[in-house]
Amino acid sequence: MAGGRASGEAGGGALVRRLAGILLLVSVAAVLAGDARIALAAATCAVCSAWILDRTALRTALGVAVCLAMFFAAAIAAAAVAWSAGPVRGFETGGMVLLRLVVLAVAAGVLVRAVDAELVLRLAERLGMERLGLVLGLSLNALPRIGEASLEVWAAHSARGRSLGDRLRRLPDLGEVLLAHTARIAEEATAAAALRGHSALTRVHPPLPLAIPTVVLTGPSGGGKTEAVLELVGRLRARGVPVRGFVQVAIREEGRKVGFRIRDLVSGEETELATWVGRERGQFGTGFLFHEDGFSLGRRALERTVPGSVVIIDEIGPVELRGAGHMPAVRRALARPGLIGAVLVVRRALVPSLLAAIDASDAKVFDLEETTGAAIAMEAYLSNGQ
Repeated sequence: MAGGRASGEAGGGALVRRLAGILLLVSVAAVLAGDARIALAAATCAVCSAWILDRTALRTALGVAVCLAMFFAAAIAAAAVAWSAGPVRGFETGGMVLLRLVVLAVAAGVLVRAVDAELVLRLAERLGMERLGLVLGLSLNALPRIGEASLEVWAAHSARGRSLGDRLRRLPDLGEVLLAHTARIAEEATAAAALRGHSALTRVHPPLPLAIPTVVLTGPSGGGKTEAVLELVGRLRARGVPVRGFVQVAIREEGRKVGFRIRDLVSGEETELATWVGRERGQFGTGFLFHEDGFSLGRRALERTVPGSVVIIDEIGPVELRGAGHMPAVRRALARPGLIGAVLVVRRALVPSLLAAIDASDAKVFDLEETTGAAIAMEAYLSNGQ
């Protein structure tokens, strides 16, 4: 009897939550209507539904910083309409904007915690809408961080304001800070998606045609990709094959990777390309700070490309696949006529994005964990194409 009663209560709870979810979706649709009474009812239903579904999400969605931002947006809308259509119309417009923002914020808060962003992305890919899936996925990933940043900004704003009047006078500054945090979080989320190899974020140029044997070398981080490339360079030079390009050598301290140095394969010149500074200060969604001197050396190394040479690029990362970093110099170098081969080093997650960024019918992927004697195998492949 007790087991049956517990099962019934669980089934009843699931039904209530399902109905609350449906009511929340109806509230989102209803709040878009122009009637103020419908919008007020929708906002009330949305809050009640969120209370049933996820109280933590509701508290986050209606936190002090978020509410302040919504009131600020509604006040701007009200002032703009009041200036042109009168105070009554302005008040109505501001109220409608506020109610709609409340419903959308509550719905978004529940959705973020209930929906798996990667699941959304996979579903969108199956439907052939990868970019739409990425937009939704990035939004779901970024919203919680934006909420956290809003709370931090509001706490700092409250600490600096000596009185309520002082805080109100500083509201425009608060808005600017929140926008800056939102832009930073969005950029980091985009870069993080590119790091995972989402090609819809990385294809920013037409594919580069490569009518030469092209080696794509990949493998685990720290698995010896650069060492395999340097062994290949030695073997090619022993046969009199000119080699151009660069390698990026990891800098390690106490077994931990703290940066990269870039080395011109012709001159042997080296300089620092990236330094580990932590996630908060890093660039392009990474924990590394990149140095222009390193990119300049890479450009000079690729400018040495001559007919009859093999071009080595170690490595192509998400920065390049989004069109920045070394990529402009890489495209110029690989477009030069008379090359006999190219070696492109890339991390595993980015192999699909790299293959989408080039049009090479003779491209072959070598994975260090699956290829015995990688340098010998790459040399043989490049030699067969000559």
